[in-house]
Amino acid sequence: MFMVLMLHIGLLKPPNTTFYRCTHGVACIAIPLFFMVSGYLLSNKIPDFNYSIKKISRILLFIFKTTTLFIIIEYVFFNGNLLLLLRSYYNWFNQHGIMWHYWYFASMIFIYASLPLLLKIIHSKYLGLSLIILVVISLCFFILDLFYDFERENIRQTYRIWYWLMFFFLGAYINLNQSKFKIINWKFAFCACFIYTLFQVSMVSYITANEFFFGSIFCMLYAITVFVACLNKKIKNNTVIHELSSLFLPVYAIHPYIISKLLYLVPYLNFSSIINYFTLLSLVVFINISLAFILMRIPYVKDIFKM
Repeated sequence: MFMVLMLHIGLLKPPNTTFYRCTHGVACIAIPLFFMVSGYLLSNKIPDFNYSIKKISRILLFIFKTTTLFIIIEYVFFNGNLLLLLRSYYNWFNQHGIMWHYWYFASMIFIYASLPLLLKIIHSKYLGLSLIILVVISLCFFILDLFYDFERENIRQTYRIWYWLMFFFLGAYINLNQSKFKIINWKFAFCACFIYTLFQVSMVSYITANEFFFGSIFCMLYAITVFVACLNKKIKNNTVIHELSSLFLPVYAIHPYIISKLLYLVPYLNFSSIINYFTLLSLVVFINISLAFILMRIPYVKDIFKM
């Protein structure tokens, strides 16, 4: 959740300094971690297409409810173009409109639709081979992006399913082979973060956005070490983590909209680029989490943000 907020600070157009690129690099694995968590948790499910239908239905209902809410707010309070706003009901699938960030749910719909098949692969002897094939394919697309900006020009994030399946399978593989990863701790994770950040900053003249680094080996290793370090850190009864985790969906739903309204503040920030960055990040984190906390305590409204 925090990494996603850090990534989308870019919507406020901060100065493209080395410091900003480093913080952007640290946050790059937000999306890979989403899919790894899904693979880790869903790998224990029994193949059942009815389960997939139920999950897809809940996703679509969540999208309909939250999109309707934001269309009403934008039309009533900000005089939005109703025709363009109504297109938000389907534009999210292609990463457009006011709910453009819901492309992630579109990718998850693909995964849920194929979940019975994916689970058969996960619990077969072909999981390792499937992972290797997906890693090679992802690496090939990284190289294409490096030289030809291929994905930016041709493929929306929704349809880059090779990445999402790779990270999904990685999460499942880690779940089934946890004993092999016991040695990985936060020292490994911080080293991987440092190496990856240096790599991303050094490549910024070739690739300018985080989403095009997912196929690099350094990004994969960074995601794996952070994911496993989290698993190996046993935390019990932590109320802060429990409370923040319950706010993930509302924060994910509202944060691009809130950030778009904070654009009006940017011209008034006349500090150094680093102070401006931390000011904006603090505002984004505080406002989104506070608002999500309030929304989840309002009867009826909280039901809109539940899946």
